[in-house]
Amino acid sequence: MLIGIALAAIPIIGINVLLGANLITGAQREVDYVANEVLSLSESRLDDAATALIGVGLKTVGECSRSVVDLLQKAEQRASFIAEIALVDKSGAAICAADGQPRVVRRTSPEHDTLNPNVTLATVSIGELGASQLVRLTWDADGPISVRVLIPGERLFPHFLKSQLTAAFIAQLATVDGTPVARRSLVEDVAEERSSRLPSVVSTAASQRYPFKVDIEVPGSALLRANAGLFFYANIGGGVFAIVVAVGVYLFCRRMGGPVREIADGIRDGEFVPYYQPVIDITTGKLAGCEVLVRWRRRNGAMIPPGRFIALAEASGEIFPMTLALMEAARDELADAYARLPQLKVGFNLFAGHFDDSDIVDDVQRIFEGSPIRMNQLMFEVTERQPLNDIPRARLVIAKLQALGVRVALDDVGTGHGGLSYLLKLGVDVMKMDKMFVDAVGTDRYSIAIVDSMVKLANDMNLELIAEGVESFEQLEYLRAKGVRMAQGYVFAPPLPGAMFLQLVAAMNPEAMKKPAKGAGSYGVGPLRMMSAR
Repeated sequence: MLIGIALAAIPIIGINVLLGANLITGAQREVDYVANEVLSLSESRLDDAATALIGVGLKTVGECSRSVVDLLQKAEQRASFIAEIALVDKSGAAICAADGQPRVVRRTSPEHDTLNPNVTLATVSIGELGASQLVRLTWDADGPISVRVLIPGERLFPHFLKSQLTAAFIAQLATVDGTPVARRSLVEDVAEERSSRLPSVVSTAASQRYPFKVDIEVPGSALLRANAGLFFYANIGGGVFAIVVAVGVYLFCRRMGGPVREIADGIRDGEFVPYYQPVIDITTGKLAGCEVLVRWRRRNGAMIPPGRFIALAEASGEIFPMTLALMEAARDELADAYARLPQLKVGFNLFAGHFDDSDIVDDVQRIFEGSPIRMNQLMFEVTERQPLNDIPRARLVIAKLQALGVRVALDDVGTGHGGLSYLLKLGVDVMKMDKMFVDAVGTDRYSIAIVDSMVKLANDMNLELIAEGVESFEQLEYLRAKGVRMAQGYVFAPPLPGAMFLQLVAAMNPEAMKKPAKGAGSYGVGPLRMMSAR
């Protein structure tokens, strides 16, 4: 359930995170653009004001005559956003202005230099309360009279700030020392918004000609509100996608869990049955025993080959109870015949997980101890479909099995994960030649050389060699000529169900099957220890 909730939430969270990240990235570009636009407009208006100021300052201005007032009025007309242009004395007191009585101002910031050495910039306020903030540009001439221009800070802003994302900007113009010149919030309550799932987007643009900067901020809450519709529809889409993902995962898990449950149910209901492939002594033609293979016989009579379920059984851990069920079924089915014919052997396949601990040793002892099938009639094959996790531990498990009297074989020698190194490290009794090498007899001289090498290796290591997958008389004659004694394959018989294998046993050993079996009797199946995983 928790996994399902997490899988359903991940698409929604991911969409919100991606959308928020894209929105912040886009908003940053927009805010940077707006900051530079405001800076450009402010510099342009200051340039116009400075031009008017310098134009008056360069003329010889003495006293506030009529001609001087006309000059000030013409300069003010050229820059209509100027609040005032006036003459001031050395103490800073205004003498006269274009519009009559000059304003009384109080400086609120230090005096800053500009690119023109004769022009300085400072912020001033009108009256004692300082309700209005203005920018003052001053032309400081060598004479007793200077010229000043007053510009309301608000007039340095554009009438509106335009953006594709939101109009909720907080814009501020300030001098480089931090003194505010003007501040504007285009949405009334935007300045009060701070807490939000999205961070605020901030940009600063500093002038290279004048000592001021422009700060633009968009609170995350305003950005989120302005794009609420986008998030709404994105979350609807994310929710639909999450539902599709959750349903897909559910169906996938159900499909994956279904076969595993079917395997577990099949083990409990006895649907996994042993098939027996005869092993023949090709030097005498006598039956030497069999290898037990598993088949899945469904209740509807369908027979499922092992290639369709063995890998899943191993991956899910159901191979453990399946192997136990197979050994118990073979024990009960072969008990009478093997009690009469003690020379017959029966082999079972184990996979890598069986050698991780000693439980398999206890299972073999529990299943076969006291059984008509003797321990020395058993052989267990180490398959190499998966590599052994711990070679020393596997060697210990094999030694314990051998201590019971059973033999251990290495299956598919030369083709699996371990290769020939397993022969040296595991201490097995039997090696089985894979069908791949037997198939090459008569067709591939290099593979024949490998077959010859394997025969010699088995002789040198004093191991019994069993050839698998013998399908032609040519292969049979070659192997016999090379000294191979045991073989199995379709040239003799395919894997047979229990009844047919017992018929084969009786046909090849008619006299022995007529004698009473020692210790056979009835032998019921003991309780199956279900092991879902190790």
